[in-house]
Amino acid sequence: MSELETFRDDREHVKVLTGIRRCGKSTLLIQFMQRLKTEGASDSEMLLLNLESADYDDIVDHSDLNAYLKDKIPKTGRFYLFLDEIQRVKDWERTVNALMVDTEADIYITGSNAHLLSTDLLTYLTGRYIEIKMMPLSFKEYVELRGNGRRMEDVFKEYFEFGGFPGINPILGKQAISTMLDDLYASIVFRDMVSRGKVRKPEELEKMVTYLMLNIGNPIGSAKMVKELHMNQRTIEKYLTIVQSACMFYRADRYDLRSTALSPTPKYYVVDPGLRNNAVGMASKDRGRVLENIVFLELMRRGYKIVVGKYDSKEVDFVTEKNGRKAYWQVCLGYSDDETEAKELAPLRSIKDNNPKTVILMDNNNDTMTRDGIRELGIINFLLDDL
Repeated sequence: MSELETFRDDREHVKVLTGIRRCGKSTLLIQFMQRLKTEGASDSEMLLLNLESADYDDIVDHSDLNAYLKDKIPKTGRFYLFLDEIQRVKDWERTVNALMVDTEADIYITGSNAHLLSTDLLTYLTGRYIEIKMMPLSFKEYVELRGNGRRMEDVFKEYFEFGGFPGINPILGKQAISTMLDDLYASIVFRDMVSRGKVRKPEELEKMVTYLMLNIGNPIGSAKMVKELHMNQRTIEKYLTIVQSACMFYRADRYDLRSTALSPTPKYYVVDPGLRNNAVGMASKDRGRVLENIVFLELMRRGYKIVVGKYDSKEVDFVTEKNGRKAYWQVCLGYSDDETEAKELAPLRSIKDNNPKTVILMDNNNDTMTRDGIRELGIINFLLDDL
């Protein structure tokens, strides 16, 4: 909402909201329209089209969209246009480009697929759009929506298991949640991946999605996937592009912190822990990597650039950069003994610069500092903090 407010009434740029299906893009548009109304905008000065609605089945391509909008948008004066799930309309970018030329409308569009920002759009709108990336709820947002004054440990346990999609309400019970997540998973895979990616072998793509979910936080190279998934290199690379374009997975590259050399084995993280846990289950051995995934997503939400760092034989879970400042992060379930603590702190202790170093712990509600300046922070404190 704050980003929409920042670029409100900037008619030189289209505001493009991207994010996985059902993460709240449509709701955000409606909330933004309500805010505009409270500040004086009238119903006649705004128009919302949800292009996945049956009401607009006749709008197939840009010509249909042009015809529908022709008499609804004034050439001059204040007007707000919201086009929800615009990727459903073929060559939609031609309509948006024409509106920017012919009207003074302030335009907002959403889509469930990163192909929204394809080369075609870049050709039409180079330098004239602002992307606002959306994700499922952060823990802080989840607490606001679902906390109801309960113990934070109980709320986090729920979030850890069921994730942060706004429509997933734990009060409905596990069976209902599982059904809802199954439906969401199927929509993402078959509508946003198989259909739009023109995938001829859906079972292969599903196999890769399952593989990535089982291996979140593990270094994975395409050569390894070729061997373990029994697919050729070209297919692997195509599917990796598709799953990332559908905003289901994010890639974190791995770098040698001494030489800045790029590793051929990046890591992949899923957009929501609940979606992953429901699809492939959560064994005890997965808990640490699910925790790592949650931290990765939170760092992304806060606008950090993220890589995985390798320092000699040690690995730093995340190396982040924001506003020119670097920071190092390690994630673990907890310290069972002094040896475990020393092992978890070793990668951070091996780095001798003065940038902030933090260990995020699952079984710790404190915020303390080691004698050598490493911050030890409980996961709940981290997620509720405004670092």
